Amino acid sequence: MKHRQGPPARTWWICFLLFLATAIVYLDRQVLALTAPKIIATFHLNKEQFGQIIAAFRYSYGLVQIAGGFLVDAYGPRIVFPVASGLWSMVGILTGLATTVGMLTGLRFLLGAGEAFIWPCSLKSTNMLLKPEDRPLANGIFNSGAALGALVAPIIITVIAVRWSWRAAFVTTGSMSVLWLVGWLWVTRHEARALKGVPFPAKNVVAVVIRLVTMPNFWILAVSALVANGVNYYLADWIPLYLVTVRGFSFTHGNALSIIVYAGSFAGNLLVGLFVRVLVKRGMSTNAAKQWALFIACLLMCLAAPVGLTPNRYLAVLCLSLTAVGVGSFLVIYLTLVQDLEPEYVGISSGLLGGLSNIAYGLISSRIGALADRHHENSIFLLIAILPWMAFCPIFMRSRFVRD
Repeated sequence: MKHRQGPPARTWWICFLLFLATAIVYLDRQVLALTAPKIIATFHLNKEQFGQIIAAFRYSYGLVQIAGGFLVDAYGPRIVFPVASGLWSMVGILTGLATTVGMLTGLRFLLGAGEAFIWPCSLKSTNMLLKPEDRPLANGIFNSGAALGALVAPIIITVIAVRWSWRAAFVTTGSMSVLWLVGWLWVTRHEARALKGVPFPAKNVVAVVIRLVTMPNFWILAVSALVANGVNYYLADWIPLYLVTVRGFSFTHGNALSIIVYAGSFAGNLLVGLFVRVLVKRGMSTNAAKQWALFIACLLMCLAAPVGLTPNRYLAVLCLSLTAVGVGSFLVIYLTLVQDLEPEYVGISSGLLGGLSNIAYGLISSRIGALADRHHENSIFLLIAILPWMAFCPIFMRSRFVRD
């Protein structure tokens, strides 16, 4: 029997750097959510107004991600990634100096512009360096960085905010990208050719976009992006505040318990890639293995429904954690399907899909806050339980969705 040669060790080191990048981004991003009670008190905000600040980040993230996909395909992740990381690092630091709601909102808008490149760059990197059967694990590794960043954020940010201030938390996390930037340029120096983009005339951009948006699978994935990203963003942006204001935990205790929720997302990111590999090794097609993984992810996300119904606040935390396992798993499979959509233009397709989902989430962010002001979180959790099936069914019905 001929054994398949695996990727070189350097490739997995690059995946580790992608993991660190997403961890830093989410650590930086979570400062707002974890210090929300203090920021709301400082600027005298209600939850709807707080949702508008969240929306500013999502609008720029979505718009820049759409255009950013073209830049990643044209110039390659080795160059685009460090430029983006420099931008989000600088803006993160400056956020700690914000003195008005307008400054805070504007800086969150700029942060979204820098962080918008993280997924197009990461997906482009794993697509260029790995074979299809290895990509679910690689995508799970780098995407789990988001969960890990959210996982350690409550510890780091809470300690800094309690000991010093919420402003110090922004400055500290914003400074962490400098070392990563140096590491990325050093480790990828031998893969400069592999991670190089392919410039194409601007007139071809329209043709590529038309080609993508006329593919039925693009719109199937658009639904998946809206659902998976939307739920993931809700868990990241609102759960710490929910645990404090609705479930009655203290600032420190609520942030500590949010670790359990983000641990679920971390586990889902890693386990789903291993699950797919095991099924493929046992003779199942890659397509069928991904569909089974998505089905289990949807079942887990159904556990969001009891969150708003149970009077036991610790049971609510457990259900949120298991929901997060499903969300993390769903996201990894979604990312591999994006890579299968049009391999030559992974940056563009991931940018379009991610951009659309972020803009949509931005549009509903203030509405989420308004529902929270009226204590209608139960409706949100019910939607989280139902909507994944709307994304799963088209993928399941289209049995040849991905290339084996």
